[in-house]
Amino acid sequence: MSISPSRPPDPGRPRPPRPRALAALLGATRAQVLVLIALHARATTSDLVEDLAVSAATVSHHTSVLRHSDLITTRRDGVSVHHALTPLGESLLHAHGLPGAPRHP
Repeated sequence: MSISPSRPPDPGRPRPPRPRALAALLGATRAQVLVLIALHARATTSDLVEDLAVSAATVSHHTSVLRHSDLITTRRDGVSVHHALTPLGESLLHAHGLPGAPRHP
């Protein structure tokens, strides 16, 4: 049996998205939360509850972990809580071939 050596990545070729790798790193739900925040640019907790069909407490738990990991920021605006990617969160998504929304000041 012969094992072929792995080829180095071609710098001119885009890397395929690796959502499973991100889910393995963060957990499936947390990875979904991070991607949804990127897609919404500034997602509210209510947006995430609706998109994921989970409780607000579940979303709050996952956003808390992501915030403490410096992957997102959270800002309260009246009764709404808005979440946005940090540069680290954007980098993590891009490293996994996933879209990351640009940060807003």
